[in-house]
Formats: sequence, structure tokens, C-alpha cells
Amino acid sequence: MRIDVLTLFPAMFQGPFAESIVKRAQDSGLVEIAVKDIREFATDRHRTVDDTPYGGGAGMVLKAEPMSAAIRSARGDDGHVVLLSAQGRLFDQATARRLAAVPHLVLVAGHYEGVDERVIESDVDEELSIGDYVLTGGELPAMIVVDAVVRVVPGVIEEASLAHESHTGGLLEGPQYTRPADHAGKRVPQVLLSGDHEAIATWRRAEAIRRTAERRPDLLAGADLTPEERARLPKAPKRPKVSDEELIRAYRSGVGSYRIAARFGVSPATVRARLRDAGVRMRPARGTPRGPSVAEVKRMRKTGMTVRELATHFGVSHVTIIDRLKKSKS
Repeated sequence: MRIDVLTLFPAMFQGPFAESIVKRAQDSGLVEIAVKDIREFATDRHRTVDDTPYGGGAGMVLKAEPMSAAIRSARGDDGHVVLLSAQGRLFDQATARRLAAVPHLVLVAGHYEGVDERVIESDVDEELSIGDYVLTGGELPAMIVVDAVVRVVPGVIEEASLAHESHTGGLLEGPQYTRPADHAGKRVPQVLLSGDHEAIATWRRAEAIRRTAERRPDLLAGADLTPEERARLPKAPKRPKVSDEELIRAYRSGVGSYRIAARFGVSPATVRARLRDAGVRMRPARGTPRGPSVAEVKRMRKTGMTVRELATHFGVSHVTIIDRLKKSKS
């Protein structure tokens, strides 16, 4: 696998990429990583890569010309380009595994107030965020993505180690213990000392489910659970009922019924019905197809994203994604 990182601060990557598993992956020839300075693609003698935003406002915006030149140089014919951005889709373990299957990954570390939108439209395949907070730039997120992706590249870590860790099967990992068996009056659970491997596996599975339910109940909906395990889950607290006023405010702000439905946990049809009942005049249907184009869906599908993941990525229903996939085959 090849990974190119485009950044304004290449020196930041020297330490993280020269240690631990990422270094071993490079030394073994399983992964090749290159860090490139975006300023090398500036055309003026001052190596200017940013400018003030049109329309005014604080901060600076990364210019289109050097950014496009840098991305296209790194991408070549087969690169999958990811912009690290606070506006991107949330990066998770499933995304790490999907990107690990991409032969050539190009990571773009955004900076300042962002990147000229025309670059994103023409040269970026997807945007990713590592969390709902703002950093000074995309360098740290790029390091995190590289670390998470490299460790699941086949051959970098033993497959057995990857099979039992947090987020495998959508669950957090249960508690772990090592010697001594008694520490400060607290003993290791007896089952772990029993030598009964089947009982130990059953205990670890139950603890993983229990811990996920306690700490990250949001993961359970997509977790790989048997019907019996799902039936034993504690009941989730009821979602607060959304008011008509909240629906109206969201709709009048310009948000569509599909995104409102996803936000409040109701169906798009329910959103539209309640808005009509409240006397809201509905916007006319778009004259152009809703959501992403056939080409956009087809391109992202090739990266291994599921229909549900594509729907979330583009902010549309899974029916829309299925429609685009059918059209791509016709």
C-alpha cells in the first residue's frame, strides 16, 4: 500500500512515522509513506499557498492552484484522495478497514479556514473528521488515520490480535488482567484462571457486550450480535419526542426532510406529514435528481462502502443510493 500525505508542515510527521508499528510496516515493505510539502507547488517566489476569503471574514483559505497541483501530482492514476476536515464524515474502524484495502491513499491535511471549495469538488474523493472538535490543522488527524489504517493492512499485525479488540464486530473490548492474580485486595475473575477456554470465551463476549451497553450504547444498533444476545440487551432510553416547532425551524432553515428525519429519528414521510399538518408550505420538488450523481455513488462504492454508509455519507436515504447503483449498471 502507498500513502501520500500533503501538508504545510512535513516536519511534524518525522516522529510518528519513524516509530512503532508504522515504522515496522514501512521497513517490511508492506506500506510506503511519502510526506510532501504543499508549498513546493506554489508558483510565486514567496511560495504563497493561502489568500483572504472572497466575501470577507477572518482567517485565510488555501488557494486552488497549489492545492490542485499538489493533489494531482500525488494522486496519479489510482490515488483515492481524502481531505481531513472538521466538516467530514466521522472516521471510524470500519472506515479504517475500508481505506486499508485502497492500494494508493492520498491524505490532504487542511489548514486555516479550509480549502477552496472548487478543489474539494474537483480533486477530493471524500472528507473525513476524527471528531466533533476543531484542531489547528489536519496534520494530527492525518497521523491518526495513517496509524489506524496501517495497523489493519494485511501482514502488519497478526490477524489473531485484530480479531479481539475494541470495535471488532461493533463492540468495545472487555476488561483485561495480568499477573499478579491479587492486587490491592482485588482478584482476577475466577473464570480467567479456570483454564476452561470455552467458558473464558463466553465470559469475554458477555463482558464486551456489557461494557458497550454501559459506555457506548450508540454502537449496539450496528453491532454483530445474535438474536439471543440482542434480546438480552438493556432497553435503550426513549428518544425525546421532537416537537412541531423543532421540525418547522429545521425545515425553514433550508434542511431537507431526509436530513431532518435522520437528525430526529423519525421517517421522512412523518416529517413531511407533520409539517403539512402544522400548515407549513412545502418547497416544490427539485427539478434535478436528489442527492449524489450516479458517477459519485459508483466511485465511492468501489472503495467498499455499504449502501447504508453511502446514504449517511451523502445525506440521503438508502433508497436513493440503490437507485443510483441500479442506474450505474444500466
